Amino acid sequence: MKKLTIFISLFFLSLSVFAQNNPDQEDYSTYFNGFQRTSSKYPDSAIVYMQKLAKTEPSAAEELIHNSFAQAFRGIDREKMRNNPDFLAMIKKMDMTIDSVFKAMGESKKNAYVILNALSNDANPLIRNTIFPLAKWVEAQGSITNTTRLLEIGNDYLKYLSDSTDFYTYRKARYGLLISKLMTGNSELKPISNKLLKLIYSNLQNYQKEEDTQTLTRPEMEKRAWYRYLFAYTNFISAQNTQSKNEKISFLKLASQFSPDVIDKTISHAYFYDRVFLLGEGKESFEEDYLAALGNGDEKFKGMMAMSMKDPSFKTKAKGLYKEPAKFNILWLYEFNNNFKTAPQFSLLQLNGVQYKLSNQKKQWTLVDFWGTWCTPCRKEHPDLQKLYLQTLNGQLPMLNIITIASDDREPVVSAYMKEFKYSFPVAMSDNQIEKAYNVSSWPSKFLISPQGKFVAIPSSVNWIKYVKDYIND
Repeated sequence: MKKLTIFISLFFLSLSVFAQNNPDQEDYSTYFNGFQRTSSKYPDSAIVYMQKLAKTEPSAAEELIHNSFAQAFRGIDREKMRNNPDFLAMIKKMDMTIDSVFKAMGESKKNAYVILNALSNDANPLIRNTIFPLAKWVEAQGSITNTTRLLEIGNDYLKYLSDSTDFYTYRKARYGLLISKLMTGNSELKPISNKLLKLIYSNLQNYQKEEDTQTLTRPEMEKRAWYRYLFAYTNFISAQNTQSKNEKISFLKLASQFSPDVIDKTISHAYFYDRVFLLGEGKESFEEDYLAALGNGDEKFKGMMAMSMKDPSFKTKAKGLYKEPAKFNILWLYEFNNNFKTAPQFSLLQLNGVQYKLSNQKKQWTLVDFWGTWCTPCRKEHPDLQKLYLQTLNGQLPMLNIITIASDDREPVVSAYMKEFKYSFPVAMSDNQIEKAYNVSSWPSKFLISPQGKFVAIPSSVNWIKYVKDYIND
């Protein structure tokens, strides 16, 4: 059901009409939005928009082709759609019938083939290079019953990958894995399928390295997250392909280790489409697959602890496996401090005139929240933040201290905002340096700091209140 929900959301996104810029202002967003708006019904216009986009902003053209446009070539199960209540409710709100939706999908896919063929033969080599991996996967899909042709495609793609070391650009590894997947079950194609998987595995493995994520730029973090997820996936697939129990566990252990960590989860869009393409339902983590293969024992406990560091919702399960439950919280705090790095110290003046010093918070966990009055998502969550703050005062959360930091803002504006909405959570004004220290690139951004001064970034995609409580509660 989840797989279908994701597909439905992506399909309707591709049909949506994007806001237009001033027609006289021909910048890359005009072409980006123009392609989105016309690709499902007006392929000739879409082709022109893509040609202009590729010349103006090649990276945007690459993103559009391999994320949004490529969705047109994913298979769908119409029978499941007919029986999906979420889908039926959605089209009802849009005043559409299921037959009209299927007709629109059919037209959209037909036009997608027109666009794909045109771009594959475009005069601009940049466009041809960008579209090539996607085109080979689509060709492989069309040759699924033609073993001879599928073998040729597999060999062509193997050579294509062998001539490169960069499997990230144009999402080369993704399409190689998809082509390899199409060959599964065909004994004649198994050797080439294995060669593709082995080459991709080796490339992804070579990219894995210890990095100080605090020094990485956002594009570097996105690339790191993508390589980690693809490497986790290839280990997961390798585990399915072996008959050896020991090898299976070894592969699944690596799949678990390289499943998205806390940093990856804050930028999950970096591998979102790859999840959808490769696994359909968007499976994000392979940690539970590893634990299931272990059975019970110390190794499973260690695995569960590692998972709970990345996702504290597993903390209860880890505690249930520990031999001395009464001492679990001591171990938990030790593991947290051992897994995460020291938080940058800061001292900032609060709106109430009191200096806030992080170094004074040695008996409590500290939640640091970066926000601004100009930030709509920040404002939306402030009622919940206020409730959480009141819980720290009334004894419900005695181990939590909260400090929020207003970024790129003016004190009179912040004070007026707090007064208008009757918020009382603590606010300190940014010194315009602390954001760099914590590598803040989006707002709101939250960090949880242990009493010993080690910190973890809270992913933007989670229920952050539950996330915080899971970390700090017994």
